[in-house]
Amino acid sequence: MIPKEIQEDNSSKSVKNFLKGFHSESTKESYCKKLVQFLEFHNNMAADKLLQKAKKNPKTVQHMIIDYIEERKSKVSGSTLQQTRAALKHFFEMNDIEEGINWSKISKIIPHAKKTGSDRAPTIKEIRLMLELADIRTKCVILMCSSSGIRVGAFDGMTWGDLSTFYQKHDGEKTMVAAKLTVYKGEQEEYTTFVTPECYCILEQYKRSRESVGERITPKSPLIRDSWDNNQYRKDKRKKPRAARPLASKTIANMMGEFLKKINLREADSDIHEFKQIHGFRKFFKTNAERACKTIDVEKLMGHTENYYKPSLDYLLAEYIKAIPYLTISETVELKDKLKQQITISDKKVGEIERDNISLQDRLNRLESSYGSLKEILENVLLARTKSK
Repeated sequence: MIPKEIQEDNSSKSVKNFLKGFHSESTKESYCKKLVQFLEFHNNMAADKLLQKAKKNPKTVQHMIIDYIEERKSKVSGSTLQQTRAALKHFFEMNDIEEGINWSKISKIIPHAKKTGSDRAPTIKEIRLMLELADIRTKCVILMCSSSGIRVGAFDGMTWGDLSTFYQKHDGEKTMVAAKLTVYKGEQEEYTTFVTPECYCILEQYKRSRESVGERITPKSPLIRDSWDNNQYRKDKRKKPRAARPLASKTIANMMGEFLKKINLREADSDIHEFKQIHGFRKFFKTNAERACKTIDVEKLMGHTENYYKPSLDYLLAEYIKAIPYLTISETVELKDKLKQQITISDKKVGEIERDNISLQDRLNRLESSYGSLKEILENVLLARTKSK
């Protein structure tokens, strides 16, 4: 949510210009908070006054920024201060202050951000525990993220119309093999990925639970919605079952964080965690999909652009299907694979026994044949001796 200081400053031209240059709501929210914190540090200075100072003497503002960094760098991380620098640079650029502030010098004063990427993906056992303890909506989020690798921001604006199923004939029967998911539909970053049959099955259960309380779901209905209250006398319409409101990505992230603490997969009093509350599932997807697919195809399914690589949808689907056994969380598939392996081993052993039996029978036949020949020779020798006597 944009800070109220920014929302209430409707008359500020500098703030209006500042708010124009965003394509992402999450970035806008973050930059607004950083700008407000900076202004509060300098005696609640108004944004327009800061702009006037920059126009009159940019070096004064540069010193203000450096003072802020020096004061804050022992209290917050380097990445947080880099965001502050980015927010302030954006503020001045959108208000046509492009010279006079040495942003390179400011960057050098900011401490290096701590190394990222050391967190791991959740294990399949951990995800199984999550699914065992989660409600139906949280299960949908977990399975969508782990089977498609989408970012949490993809949930913003996602509707049922973004999902469609693929079927294949097997033994004369049609079987759902995967569901296509259009991510960031209508935006520049739009791309296509898939979810597993396991995930789609849970989504269908979630859909039925919503329809059972009177919600009419159409292709434009939010895929993941707010919770509802079955109390028919409640005046708050936002909680009525039929009135579906999309669940914001930030709410989903917070919901997952609280859920992980509740089931003891995350420490409540720590900022350092073994895996990210949502992004960890993206790492799970990449790690496991690459067990069956080429890296370039996995990157495509994760929405990473590659200007010269344009595989067809049918090809991507065929590649994704190969990865489904590694992306399915349920133990059913794993048990089926183990059963297949045991049957294969048993068949192999039966085959070996049959081959041994055939070999033994062959040896027995040869021995019987040799015995018959030897018997005939002995009989002839005895007959010859008898006649000589």
